[in-house]
Amino acid sequence: MDIEHLTKHQIVLLAFLVGFVTSIATGIVTVSLMDQAPPSVTRTINQIVERTVEKVVPAAMPVSQSAAAASATVIKETTVVVKNDDLVAQSINSVQKGVVRIVSLNDRSTLVARGVAIDAKGVILSDRGSLEPLGTVNFEAILPSGERVPAVMRIPVGTSTIAVLDLQMATSSGKLTAVPIADAGKLQLGGSVIRIGGSGADTVGTGVIAKLPDSHSGVIQATVVSTTPGSMIINSFGELIGITTSDSAAWGADFYTLATSP
Repeated sequence: MDIEHLTKHQIVLLAFLVGFVTSIATGIVTVSLMDQAPPSVTRTINQIVERTVEKVVPAAMPVSQSAAAASATVIKETTVVVKNDDLVAQSINSVQKGVVRIVSLNDRSTLVARGVAIDAKGVILSDRGSLEPLGTVNFEAILPSGERVPAVMRIPVGTSTIAVLDLQMATSSGKLTAVPIADAGKLQLGGSVIRIGGSGADTVGTGVIAKLPDSHSGVIQATVVSTTPGSMIINSFGELIGITTSDSAAWGADFYTLATSP
């Protein structure tokens, strides 16, 4: 058969035949080489094939999940640079919205102690040593707005010198901002602190942690002092660290009782 005289149809069939024979020969050679290859090479090739199959063949999933995956939202992270002075000012402004002044029902003009809200509904932490000697659990709290509401001290449990009070706020009362409590395990020597205190209007001061609390005392030392019961120190993120109590005052004006949840 003269190849020059083949028709187009015959040429196409011949091309298919050559391709078929070539693929068979290639397969035979490949299998022979795989049988002669060292085991490590075989394992490597198998691993690559397995991983490729896992990526190429997706697992079956419900239609609802497929739709959710198709409409997934891309989250873009943006870095915002905040100056330390701005951060401190923001923290003070936020915490002030949760600071109250506690007075006696017998003398509503004299401050007994300060308090700080740890719950927006009116759970207050203050100095037990200043409130308990008055022989009552009923007090009055002055909110940041200037409104006065009844405050009832819970019966103290244990030896903690931190008092817990519940404010009896009406629906029309001003709102309180809850101040979160800092994680004591993350406090570090030299960490920045802000003191909010004063017997009248709020006064602030800044310092650092000079001594971490231990399991025996439960007080923390800072390089900023406060003599008003119930004054507090916070960190730069507006988290409550400690409160001035009778227990901490016995150590010095720069010591604070570590704040904990009731």
